[in-house]
Amino acid sequence: MLPRWLAALRPGAWFALQVPGNFTSPSHTLMRALAESPDWSGRLAGVLRHENAVGEAADYLNIMLDAGCDADAWETTYQQLLPGGNPVLEWVRGTGLRPVLAALTAGEAREFEAAYAARLAGAYPPSAHGTLFPFRRIFAVARKRS
Repeated sequence: MLPRWLAALRPGAWFALQVPGNFTSPSHTLMRALAESPDWSGRLAGVLRHENAVGEAADYLNIMLDAGCDADAWETTYQQLLPGGNPVLEWVRGTGLRPVLAALTAGEAREFEAAYAARLAGAYPPSAHGTLFPFRRIFAVARKRS
C-alpha cells in the first residue's frame, strides 16, 4: 500500500510513518514461541504476526526514494522503565498479546498468560528502579519531489 499512497502525493506533499520495530524482541519472540508450541499451536495457528510484519528503516527509505521522494528513515529504541510485578506482560496485554487473548477462552487465556509471564520474568528481570523494557520504533518521512 505504501507505494500506492506515495504515488498519490502531489509534488511538495509530505508523508510520515512510524511502526513498531520490536518483533524480534523477547517480548514478541517468547510469545510466538509459546503460541507455536504443541500445547497452543492448534488454538493459535496464524493468530500472531511474525518478525517480518514490518520492514526495517532501510526498506521504507528505499520505497520512498523509488516513489520519487526525498526521504529519511531512522529508528529509536526507547528505554522504558516499567513499574510493578511483571510489567512487560501488562504492557503487551494492550498491544501484541491482544490477538492471542481474543482467540482463547478466559480459562485458556489465564493459562497462556501464566506460562508467558514466567518466560517474560526471565527475559526482563526487575531492578531496584523497575523493569527495563527496550521499545524500538522505526520512523520515516518523505517529501514528494516537484
